[in-house]
Amino acid sequence: HEFSGGQRQRIGIARALALEPEFIVADESVSALDVSIQAQVLNLLLDLRERRNLTMLFIAHDLSVVDYLCDQVAVMYLGRLMEIGPAADIHERPRHPYTLALNSAIPMPRPGAARNREVLKGDIPSPMSPPSGCVFRTRCAHAREICASGIPSPVEVSAGHYSHCKRIEAIGEN
Repeated sequence: HEFSGGQRQRIGIARALALEPEFIVADESVSALDVSIQAQVLNLLLDLRERRNLTMLFIAHDLSVVDYLCDQVAVMYLGRLMEIGPAADIHERPRHPYTLALNSAIPMPRPGAARNREVLKGDIPSPMSPPSGCVFRTRCAHAREICASGIPSPVEVSAGHYSHCKRIEAIGEN
C-alpha cells in the first residue's frame, strides 16, 4: 500500500516476467498512471518486448497509447470486432465510426486547437442483451435500417486493414 502507482505497475511487470513467459496480457496497465509515469512504463514494455522477444496483448481504451506500443490493433465494442489492422492505419485512417470516435477523444497536445470531435450519443447497450446486427448501431451517426440485420462482415479498406461496417461507403476516407 506504500508503493506509488508506477512502482506497483513495475512490480506487476516483474512478477509477470519471473516465469519467463513468451506471451503477456497487459490489461489497462497504464490507464491509472500520470502521463510521465505512463511514458516510463510504456518504454519499459517496449524494451522488454524487444529484449525478451515477447508477444504482448495490450488492452487499453486510449488509442494514442495503443498506437505508440502496438504493431496491430483490434478495436472492439461490446465484445465484437469493429476494426482491425496495422496500428498506423487505425490511428491515421480509421474506417469505423467507433474508431473515429475513439480517435477524436484523444487529448490534443495544444488545448484549444481546432479539431473534429465525434461525440457519441445515447447509452451503451447492455452486453447481456446487445442490439441486433451491428452492436454499435444504437450510438452510430451513420446507422441505417440495414445495420440492424446481421453482424457486419469485414471489409478490407487497405492492405490488412478491415472494418466491420455495413455503411463503409458513408464513412469514406478521412
